[in-house]
Amino acid sequence: MLVGTTVPVTASGPLARSFGAFAEYSDGTGSFVPAIWASSDPNVIVIRDGEVVAVGRGTATLTATAEGRTANETFTVEPGVPGSWSGAFVVTGCQAGNGSLFDLICGTAQGARPGGALTVGTVVPMVLQIAKADGNALTATAQLGEWRGTLGGTDRGANFLTLAGELRVNQTTLSVVYWDARVLQDVMDGFLGLEVRIAGVPSHAVVSARLENVVRR
Repeated sequence: MLVGTTVPVTASGPLARSFGAFAEYSDGTGSFVPAIWASSDPNVIVIRDGEVVAVGRGTATLTATAEGRTANETFTVEPGVPGSWSGAFVVTGCQAGNGSLFDLICGTAQGARPGGALTVGTVVPMVLQIAKADGNALTATAQLGEWRGTLGGTDRGANFLTLAGELRVNQTTLSVVYWDARVLQDVMDGFLGLEVRIAGVPSHAVVSARLENVVRR
């Protein structure tokens, strides 16, 4: 289970769509039955308004008491995609529409000329705060280097996520075309596709990158 998961408690209906106490009788029949529920750790899982609700990371045992008998099951709750993240991305490719823009964004240092802002191999620090919106939708406030802004995306299930949006600093816009990643416990791995635009400049730079050491804070 992931933090934020809710499952209806039921005394009827298919098991795949709900959570409940299922009684098997000596004549070979069985059915869902009303039960009294208890959680071993309400900081992890609670029973609230007829639903099992995962509220925090950890392990909890749910116990059902029905018809004078008890049964229990232990569940592990993981935090999933939402949360605070920090780390960096590493530039793996950079192309630009003209030479001067290439020098400014992608170019390597030569003599007295400094390198570009996103030269291949550049490590850019990042901070990300992801929250769940409606359904599987995600919202995120992000800082990538000096660029700041808001991203939107989707939790695709199995802790895969996609983000996109625009971040800005001064006259420069960093568009996150795709942020394709997966969360495995407290580590996020994935790849970015970026476009860099400067106000008044008709060309733009296209940058590819990979996440590095992005961990839950």
